[in-house]
Amino acid sequence: MTVRILLAEDNENLAQLLARFIEAKGHAVVTAFTGAQAVRLLASQPFDLLLLDLGLPEVSGIELLQKLRKSPKFSSLPVIIITGLYKGEKYSQAALKLGVSHYLEKPFTRESFEAALSDTITSIESSRNGPTLIETLFSIYNSRQSGVLTVGELSPITFVKGEPSSFLPKGKRDFPEFLLAKGKIRPDDLQLFLENSGERIFFTEAGVLTFDELQSESQLYLIKLLLDHLIKSDGISFSENTGMDEPPLLHLSLPRLLYDAVKLFPEQFQAEKSLSGKSAAFPARTALFYRRANLITMREADILLLEKINGRRPVSELFGDKEGAQHDSALFINYLHLMRMISLNDEPGDEASPDFPQKALFNRPLDEESPMEDLVIDFEDIVEAVSSNVVMAMGSNDMSAPLSEEEIGFEQTVQREHSLIKDKDYYTIFGMTPGKFSFNTLKDAYFTKVKEYSPERFMELSGATSAMAQEILSIYAEAYNTLSNVVAKERYDEMLNDNQTMGIDGKQDGKLHARIQFQSGKVFLDMGEFENAEKALQDAYTLEPENSSHAAFLAWAIYNNSANSKSKAAQERARNLLTKSLQIDKTPEAYAFRGWMLIDEGRDGLAESEFLKALKLNPKEANASKGIKMIAEKREGEKKGVLRRFFG
Repeated sequence: MTVRILLAEDNENLAQLLARFIEAKGHAVVTAFTGAQAVRLLASQPFDLLLLDLGLPEVSGIELLQKLRKSPKFSSLPVIIITGLYKGEKYSQAALKLGVSHYLEKPFTRESFEAALSDTITSIESSRNGPTLIETLFSIYNSRQSGVLTVGELSPITFVKGEPSSFLPKGKRDFPEFLLAKGKIRPDDLQLFLENSGERIFFTEAGVLTFDELQSESQLYLIKLLLDHLIKSDGISFSENTGMDEPPLLHLSLPRLLYDAVKLFPEQFQAEKSLSGKSAAFPARTALFYRRANLITMREADILLLEKINGRRPVSELFGDKEGAQHDSALFINYLHLMRMISLNDEPGDEASPDFPQKALFNRPLDEESPMEDLVIDFEDIVEAVSSNVVMAMGSNDMSAPLSEEEIGFEQTVQREHSLIKDKDYYTIFGMTPGKFSFNTLKDAYFTKVKEYSPERFMELSGATSAMAQEILSIYAEAYNTLSNVVAKERYDEMLNDNQTMGIDGKQDGKLHARIQFQSGKVFLDMGEFENAEKALQDAYTLEPENSSHAAFLAWAIYNNSANSKSKAAQERARNLLTKSLQIDKTPEAYAFRGWMLIDEGRDGLAESEFLKALKLNPKEANASKGIKMIAEKREGEKKGVLRRFFG
């Protein structure tokens, strides 16, 4: 077998000589000439053995060895010491206490070096007989096993149907020492824990940690315990159906944990090695794919790669041309294979289908190719929208009921009012001027008019006059929507002065009216009045359907209008409008709105991508900034920064 060796030696001539000897034995070697360089290499690449000179510059070999032994990740890494400075029995004995395999003092013979190397590699090969923790975790999850996982001398971990549920620290020092290192407990608390029950709940019973703190810290430690030892094979064992869970129970999704670990610490998964010789295989979705895909929040690059997997493309075709992309693709495909979400077949063929009812896959690409929406107004939609507010009694002139004197009076009132307001601007119909605008006056005038046109009064009108009454209400509503915010008033004045022919009789300039309605709709969005916003923005969109902003803001109003929350057609229309908006023009608002829709669908990975697109166009886009912040806080809450804190 090939062993990966890090050679930390500052003497270049000796380093080259030893490297050639190691390579001649069929092993891989990487050379570091300083202690700092050795630290960086150990953090970024997996190694099976360290050849360490104690007299390294920057970070001495002694300091490096001490740090390694304090790190759970490197505590058992085999080390061979080569030194010309620290000679004698006392140094040799001290090194052996730190788990050093062999201690060679310079100058050493080729035979002694070869013997030390051979003996250490034999031990490494022997320890590799069992599966690594990574392999064990995938096996436990895929088999949906329940039992206890042992990782060396650390606290055993309990599993229920493949998922970690708790750990048992009784008689162990690892968990209380973790709390001590974080400053959560004091040394005397640690001793009390060991002397008493040894169960985690003791810290809450004794008043050291609240229950919420205990649960949070337990979850963090369980994540750390697993990720610290992913490539460890020595001391890894699993026993089914033994032991009991210990409260507080923990909530840890193994698929999500391992997905994040693959991305953050790729060197531990050795994807290229796992896929070696499989470049001609054809990845295909399995039935398990559909059950597990929604458990993971995938990144956009992985979602796009996933879309290319169809059972008929070989692995080599999926990797791409760029070296970095090849590495990332290999990691993701290997992860899917380990999760049994894909199979690697020798021949192209059909993929599996879901073996259960599935409404949606959260991790799917965005459809940017949907057709441009044509505005179609369905009569049934109009009836549904107004039926709860206005009782329509439309009759033909021939079939109208005879009118009483009172009814004639109201009918004449409607006809007179229709004639009076149809050529007036929005201020005048409410009895105001631009210089004497008052929101209270506007509100009182509007609701007074609305009360006059009650459903009962509509019943009294003939068909033609009833149509006039509806138009009057429409005019008042449109005017109120436009003037209802003082901030929008100045903008309205400005646009009104640009075109003195503004009226309500259909003669107004369409573009000007669209601009007014668009400004009004944005104001209502800011106020959270989504129903009024939808009405105003629908007018703007009807007048200018090829305006990207009109389509985007109308989509957002429809999506947020509570009256549409149970309408699949309305929600789909909102999504189609956003797609159309982005086909017309790439605007930051449209990307931000779509990001929030994706968050509601549970597709955080794609949502983050949309927010970043918005911020690239406008770094100050408020909705996008808010979305990015929420996703970051959500991830921090789920992981508590453990992954980056311990391995970043």
